[in-house]
Amino acid sequence: MARLRYRVEGEGPKVVLLNGLFQRLESWDPVVPLLRGYTLLRYDMRGQGESEAPEGLYTPKVHAQDLLALLQELGWEEAFLVGLSNGGIVALQAALMAPTRFRSLVLACTTPHLDPALRAKVESWLHALRAGGTPLRLRVALPWIFGARFLNGHPELLGEEGLRALQAQAPTEAAQERLLLGFLGLKDLRPALKGLGLPALVLYGEEDLLFPRPYALALAEALGARLQALPTGHAAPLEDPRAFAQAVRSFLEGVYA
Repeated sequence: MARLRYRVEGEGPKVVLLNGLFQRLESWDPVVPLLRGYTLLRYDMRGQGESEAPEGLYTPKVHAQDLLALLQELGWEEAFLVGLSNGGIVALQAALMAPTRFRSLVLACTTPHLDPALRAKVESWLHALRAGGTPLRLRVALPWIFGARFLNGHPELLGEEGLRALQAQAPTEAAQERLLLGFLGLKDLRPALKGLGLPALVLYGEEDLLFPRPYALALAEALGARLQALPTGHAAPLEDPRAFAQAVRSFLEGVYA
């Protein structure tokens, strides 16, 4: 396991919050106060934030191995998983590797497979990173990450000061490349998911250009899961934390009951 920075807070049933590709654990700050009544674990995956960034590709399987080792270290014998984007893929991989460790899955703005269209989107980030570093990667990625409603309400994100703030939070460029290449190694999980048998909720953003509704529908069908829309783009917990937290709470309360 890579050395991982993590934070545990709250009381109640155990929930793991799994970051998107380039996020730090602080990306969950808007949601955490809205999930009182749960013990929340959030962490920087390898290559993110202040966690270790070793050599090699950071594939979903590698991230899942890190997660299972972290849960073992913490003595968590079972947990609910809430994953955003790449974090949702890691949640799926971990559940496939150790299904008895998890009570249920909430999978937001994510996908169980890569198709040529999605691969082209993510490869454009990789080419931008290699051509112009983090600043160019951000300029290429941001219109895919945030919904039009959110960007129109927060145009400062696209200005120089906003981009500098986002650049300061980004992983190193070497880690970004390992994260992107790892994501691009995703295998089609749909055949394996049909036998998983865990309660699951699949959330998608109505304005998500990166992983639009067809990916969520494919995932929900593979899992036999409930499908629910959020009034957001891809970064749902940041764009509308209240709607995101309400969907998560409602589902987890039903499963826990």
